[in-house]
Amino acid sequence: MSGLDRWLEVAQSKWRAIRVHVARFSPVLVDASQLASEDVVARWRAVRALAGRARPPLLPRLIELTGDADAMVRAAAEDALVSWGPAAALEPVRQALAQTPPPRQTAALLAVLARLPDPANRAIILPWLDHEDEGVRAAALMALAALCDDEDLLTLQRALKEGHREIQRAIFATLCAPGAESLARQALDARDPALSQRAQQALARIQRAQPTHSPHSTNTHD
Repeated sequence: MSGLDRWLEVAQSKWRAIRVHVARFSPVLVDASQLASEDVVARWRAVRALAGRARPPLLPRLIELTGDADAMVRAAAEDALVSWGPAAALEPVRQALAQTPPPRQTAALLAVLARLPDPANRAIILPWLDHEDEGVRAAALMALAALCDDEDLLTLQRALKEGHREIQRAIFATLCAPGAESLARQALDARDPALSQRAQQALARIQRAQPTHSPHSTNTHD
């Protein structure tokens, strides 16, 4: 590579970095009409543009889009809400769940709670644990497991015994209660590779959450 080629490569790299930096702090040119577009790609792009850039006036529409007919739009809306953080997103999401939305939207909103765990989420999660829709139950159990509270272990253990793969995967995706180590170890040898992998990841989280006790040792010096 010649000196000129190297210079051009460095210059292009720096220019890309500048563009990314400027984009992060540029105004978000998204309005409600774009979020309501009949074109799926346009909706998805508009939602994606809101990731990491909170626009409170657009929050109600963003919450509605967690129930969009298109899976990619729903996922983008969930990501955007999570990126806005608990202060901006949690209470509106909990209020939306209190209105008993359709199952598809309920599952997405519960997934937001799973990614933004907070003790105050529990009250809104619990009513969904017995929902007839398995996807909703899975999302609710995932949100419950994300609270990392040993008091929820009996509920989670009962759900694991149901044997439904989606339920089991959902629980181990976020399981982190200090007392759940035995549950995670039991699932390490599961026939379902995805479940086994999630159990391994859960075990690492659980072990990090457990208090460390320094063993009593006697130092001897000659």
